[in-house]
Amino acid sequence: MGQCRPGTVHDRDVVSLPAGAGPAGSRDRAAGSKQRGFSMSIHHPPLRRRVALAAAPLLVLAGLAVPASAVTAADSPESNRERAHEAGQTASPTALGTAEATPATALAVAQALAADTALVTGAAFETIPLADGQNVSAGTSTALSGFPVSGSSFGVLSTGLLENVPHPGTFASSSLGGTAVRGDTDRDVTVLRVDMDVPAGANCLSFDFKFLSEEYPNYVGSQFNDAFVAELNESTWTTESTEIVAPDNFAFDQDGEVVSINSTGLGGMTPENGEGTAFDGGAFDDDSPDLNGASTVRLAASTQVSPGTNTLYLSIFDQGDQILDSAVFLDNLRAGYTPDPGVNCTPGAVIVTHDLVLEPDTGTAPVGSTHTVTATLTESNSGDPAAGAEISFTVSGANTAAGTVSTDGTGQAEFTYTGAAPGADQITACYAHEDSPTCTATDSATFVWTQGERMVERIWGADRYGTAAAVSATWDPSVDVVYIATGGNYPDALPASARAGTDDVPVLLTRAGSLPTVTAEELERLMPQEIVVLGGDKAVNASVENALAEYVPGGADSVSRLAGKDRYGTAAAVAKTFGTDVPVVYVALGQNFPDAVTGAARAGLEDGPVLLARTDRLPSATVSALQETNPARIVVLGGEEAISDGVLTALEDYTDGTVTRLAGVDRYVTSAEVAGLYPDDTSTVFVSTGERFPDALSGGPIAVRSAAPVLLTRQDDLPGATIEQLERFTPERIVILGGTDAVSAALQVQLAAYLDDPED
Repeated sequence: MGQCRPGTVHDRDVVSLPAGAGPAGSRDRAAGSKQRGFSMSIHHPPLRRRVALAAAPLLVLAGLAVPASAVTAADSPESNRERAHEAGQTASPTALGTAEATPATALAVAQALAADTALVTGAAFETIPLADGQNVSAGTSTALSGFPVSGSSFGVLSTGLLENVPHPGTFASSSLGGTAVRGDTDRDVTVLRVDMDVPAGANCLSFDFKFLSEEYPNYVGSQFNDAFVAELNESTWTTESTEIVAPDNFAFDQDGEVVSINSTGLGGMTPENGEGTAFDGGAFDDDSPDLNGASTVRLAASTQVSPGTNTLYLSIFDQGDQILDSAVFLDNLRAGYTPDPGVNCTPGAVIVTHDLVLEPDTGTAPVGSTHTVTATLTESNSGDPAAGAEISFTVSGANTAAGTVSTDGTGQAEFTYTGAAPGADQITACYAHEDSPTCTATDSATFVWTQGERMVERIWGADRYGTAAAVSATWDPSVDVVYIATGGNYPDALPASARAGTDDVPVLLTRAGSLPTVTAEELERLMPQEIVVLGGDKAVNASVENALAEYVPGGADSVSRLAGKDRYGTAAAVAKTFGTDVPVVYVALGQNFPDAVTGAARAGLEDGPVLLARTDRLPSATVSALQETNPARIVVLGGEEAISDGVLTALEDYTDGTVTRLAGVDRYVTSAEVAGLYPDDTSTVFVSTGERFPDALSGGPIAVRSAAPVLLTRQDDLPGATIEQLERFTPERIVILGGTDAVSAALQVQLAAYLDDPED
């Protein structure tokens, strides 16, 4: 997981401005320039963290002393600040860093900052200043000032133009015109909301960041207090005159203060820390004697978290006016496990000195065998291996073990233990820098021990796209066709699952605007003769369709699209490819996935399509498909609250056979009802999460190939209806679709009890 936090939660923090000490209000161009030469006085109201302005004769901050006597009217006239802003807008960069910073969607930013994209389920900009209706201040980059620290890219939020960030030796100042949204002095505010699905067993959320600003050092101690705030599950920060009130901020410094221009004591801010960016101390013109711009060192913030749905809010804003840019680099967002979160995962930020990686991060083995993990410790700044460092290993869960091992010359330390009991273990590695009482670098892994030879299999990838690719990997190369559907919503993937199952070919998933790397790699391996895209341009846009042409021998001529004007039309278009006089049509609700998800595999097994209906009526596209396919019978998936009895009656007009309903009190019982169509001697059962659609739908074709049902489960709790079907089948194989964030390692062990025992 990277870094864990020492420290405590502080009750305080107001740094206030005595009456008459410096300009007040917003940084209006007629209100005068920023003032220097202030120091901080601290007050302690309960349960509030505020940063504001204080007046005193000397500022001492991170080794920088600015006597008040040195600040004169000539040093900071109104024209000086305006000249800096105008120079920042018009300067031609004298150098360009090794990468650009590119505006991106909120989801792209969230995925770039996540160590594992499976953690991120969605994202949005709660607020962001726009230029001509476009985002110009938030995006991603690939190599700036020591970032990324995990993966190939990281997120960047700025109070100005993002394009200014990667230009060393320049002065970044741009006004985006963003007015106050949380108080009376915040300006050019960006709040990024990151929706997360924290995996079972995780108890600590953390991320790495670096705060950069052109405000430093000339405007430290003023009302122009640009800041960065991080909050979990609720965003409550506000501004009030010269104060920032952020009671839920967990990215505070050792004094409990918001990381901002007026509170930069955590590691200090220096131009050297901003090397390779516009925040490297480059003066805005030859006549300016002062350094402008600096950055903190790499910092890490953490807070305790519970498994399941959580929301992270990351905010950056100008305070006092809209000029002189600030930015924050964000990376390595992770949710991991620490044995003592009350000590090693306290809210707050710390300086990152080392990085620790524990590998492998997951695995399975039978009870009685051994498992070895390797911890690799490196210096954060240089990346050099840290030799001779003591790494403490702790195992908890089904088994317990502990030990301390010193790193070798490559910075690695190995730890081996034996699994004595079946179940899931959490393995944690901890490094305490300079005899710190708490972990300053840590990482965790999971491992599952199974009983005897009865082992539950798992097909999974790092995310929904990876899981679909892993399922596809069970097919040999040179398949006739591959179906491509969006991974963002279920309606198009649903009919694709049935169609692909009938054709004995895989379904792969894509993003709407870009082809995931794992999908592209699997297409390259498969070498399909044809690719069929499911859904319209909003689901899979033309740029992706064009990219797919590279993976088929006929180029663009071998890429086609099945689509309607909506989800009902797309399902109808797929159904018509089955021809007429089909043996069966399955009908599911078009507004939700659970009832339909397991029916797709059954429909494919019976050589029938899946059509979508509304609760109270049949869409015209569905009627057209029913007329053309002329099914021998119709099966409705879901109860009356999903598809009404009136729709059932209407369906009788489109078949000479029966119209039946498969339904239960919830999605798990409905999936069990579908499984009831399979014989008792079914040898293979697939198990997938009932909370998300992609794993079950991409697994549909392999379930058809195996003549196997797909049963649904909760992540950590096996539903009673699912248990009943498992007991009826007593299968030789149980295969989980998806990673441990979908179906936990502990549940994998539990499922083994339902496998057929050949010795019985």
